[in-house]
Amino acid sequence: MSVRPPTKAALRELEKGLFLELTDEELEFFAEMAERRLEAYETVMSYDPEPRLGGTENRERSSGKRVPSDADPHNAWMTACHVGGDDEGDLDGWDIAIKDNVCVAGVEMTCGSQVVEGYVPNRDATVVTRLLEAGADIVGKTNMDDMAMTKTGHSAFGPILNPHDEDYLAGGSSGGSAVAVATGDADAAIGSDQGGSVRIPVAFCGIVGHKPTYELVPYTGCIGIEHAIDHPGPMGPDVESVARVLSAIAGSNERDLRSHAPVPVERYEDALDGDIGDLSIGVLKEGFERPHSEEPVLERSRDAIDLLGNEAGSVEEVSVPMHADAGDIHSVCTSEGLLDAITGEGLGHGWEAWYNLSWIESFGKFRRAQSDDFPAVLKLLLLMGAYTNSEYHSRHYAHGMNLVVELTERYDAALEKYDLLAMPTTVGTAPEHRPDRTQYDRMRQSDVVDNTTPFNRTGHPGVSVPVGDVDGLPVGLMLVGSRFDDAMVLNAASVLESELAAE
Repeated sequence: MSVRPPTKAALRELEKGLFLELTDEELEFFAEMAERRLEAYETVMSYDPEPRLGGTENRERSSGKRVPSDADPHNAWMTACHVGGDDEGDLDGWDIAIKDNVCVAGVEMTCGSQVVEGYVPNRDATVVTRLLEAGADIVGKTNMDDMAMTKTGHSAFGPILNPHDEDYLAGGSSGGSAVAVATGDADAAIGSDQGGSVRIPVAFCGIVGHKPTYELVPYTGCIGIEHAIDHPGPMGPDVESVARVLSAIAGSNERDLRSHAPVPVERYEDALDGDIGDLSIGVLKEGFERPHSEEPVLERSRDAIDLLGNEAGSVEEVSVPMHADAGDIHSVCTSEGLLDAITGEGLGHGWEAWYNLSWIESFGKFRRAQSDDFPAVLKLLLLMGAYTNSEYHSRHYAHGMNLVVELTERYDAALEKYDLLAMPTTVGTAPEHRPDRTQYDRMRQSDVVDNTTPFNRTGHPGVSVPVGDVDGLPVGLMLVGSRFDDAMVLNAASVLESELAAE
């Protein structure tokens, strides 16, 4: 695409936002120099702008079609499609559902939003390529919270209902993926977790979900909130299924340079040996002392930890006081991080990875035409990010990011003493579905991400395991480990799963 030379009037229009006061002579000079610099843009665009992500996007596939409501009682699906995986792979014969912010070439991707409705990717995300190469079939794109902005299960295309009780919501933002697995419509699913978006809906829907260590699974071809916190992750009916999917999608990727060294990987299902006799478990005190905690949920979590403790080496309470403030740190950092992602046309800048050009061009047009259709919570974050950036020169963002380093060190110190940290995934059960409430009303209610967001910032792996129910609604327990100790985390989760089944 050719770049037109900027006119002097256009440069005048830009100078205010850049806090410049150009003289007429400067304006003349910069207009001349800008035109000269256009040759560099032509050079860049003369190269192939869309290198493949490493897969075979031209494999046989259907473009898919929207799933009618009468075939989708929980509103879990956006599009039914079929992309056949390779023969005889480790996941041969598996049907996998993909969250609708993860690119599947030739299939519409909405991100749960009316703003980007109609966008069709021309490349597969790396995780999709790896699943197909492992033999899995992609059978559809799942509904999700609008632009992944809320965590309750509210899409622009309607609420995602809980499979255990349709008077309640599935949670989000990967709610459709959780429902597809819980109802048996898919053998496993891919979600993405920016603040709990895998772990929260699996807790509410009674299945297993894993947020991998940051960098373990490539994010290329996924659309999120901020590079520093986005994690693709597997969701399945049990720990073994999740471990097998993780084995397929984990590993370094030359087009995702968030990690400058090869990440350690293993066959995670092979690590499920049931032996945790040497493990020490730290029960995170602050994880049970969150605002709006529901005591029956805390009781189920404590009971599950006691059960796990029968097999583990030791169980003790541990305190990380900063955990109580981690949500505020996350909130402050997310506002300006999101601002950069949105003004950077849906991907931001400075990310050393493959940039999805078709998404950038489409999102840039969509947001200029329909930004008023963004969900209220996204608008609030944008306004707060722009305000603190302009009026306070990103001081709070910088301070918050420095605190993330300190928070990481606090968890690392606890994990030097204990192999795992345990706490409720959420301190309440699934929220009630109340059609009479507006999105503004919902923003005033308590959040569900208190225990999950900290580990998006610090990058520690966390798995949520179902540990019973309260009044028919599932409860999840979260186990967190040191970075790249995903296998140990999953093994402990598998032991807990077995102990619960034996009761």
